[in-house]
Amino acid sequence: MKRLNSKLNMKKMIQPLVFIIFLFALFINVNAQVTSVNAITPPEIVISAVAFNPGLITGTAVTVTDNGGSYCPNVIYEWQSASDAAFTTNVITNLASTKDYNPGIISATTYFRRVVSVNCTGPARSAKSIAGIKITIQ
Repeated sequence: MKRLNSKLNMKKMIQPLVFIIFLFALFINVNAQVTSVNAITPPEIVISAVAFNPGLITGTAVTVTDNGGSYCPNVIYEWQSASDAAFTTNVITNLASTKDYNPGIISATTYFRRVVSVNCTGPARSAKSIAGIKITIQ
């Protein structure tokens, strides 16, 4: 009876351990990439009393390589705007698919963000990051 109990106890101990090892392997695969920072620099003037063209919003060039040093050329930029910081009101997507963006004339306080997506050869080399700014009309 003791042998049966020890086998059952060992099985109870091994199952969680296998699950933890699986999660650890999954974590390593998902993070097997190096992504440069997705950042955007606002134009020189971001606050105005009247409608104005704030000028170019400059974004960093995002690059992705895996841990083996392989470069991933599939970086996709998407510019979006909204009237609130949570991007739930008056959201406009696909304004541009370029690294930088000039919004043109702004007549109300507007939030802009650049969503960068990377989709390489597999889920272990996929990423998505968001950077945003606020342009204010007072």
